[in-house]
Amino acid sequence: MDNHDVISAFLDNEPFDAAELARALAGPEGRELLLDLIAVRTLVRDDSSLALSNVRTARLSRPAWIAVGFLAASLLFGAGAAWLLPPLLRQQHADAPPRPDHVVTFETGHDPQ
Repeated sequence: MDNHDVISAFLDNEPFDAAELARALAGPEGRELLLDLIAVRTLVRDDSSLALSNVRTARLSRPAWIAVGFLAASLLFGAGAAWLLPPLLRQQHADAPPRPDHVVTFETGHDPQ
């Protein structure tokens, strides 16, 4: 492994050879590389934690999602009722009485014996 790989493995909590890390940090270039990598990782970690905190505040909690779903279902139900019920409730007004289909007549005074 070269200096960069050993120091990077050390910072990432990956397996590394302690003797190689000691050799890498023995020279000023290795120590400078260690400081640079720590600075870069700190900047990246800080930026990602800010981005995650923004995402967390933008997320809705479970009860809020339930409320949103209930509101959407209520709106859909209300729209469906407003569209479907008026034709069902509308009464047809007739100008004349309905026409009979079958006429039954009764004669009075006739004895069928």
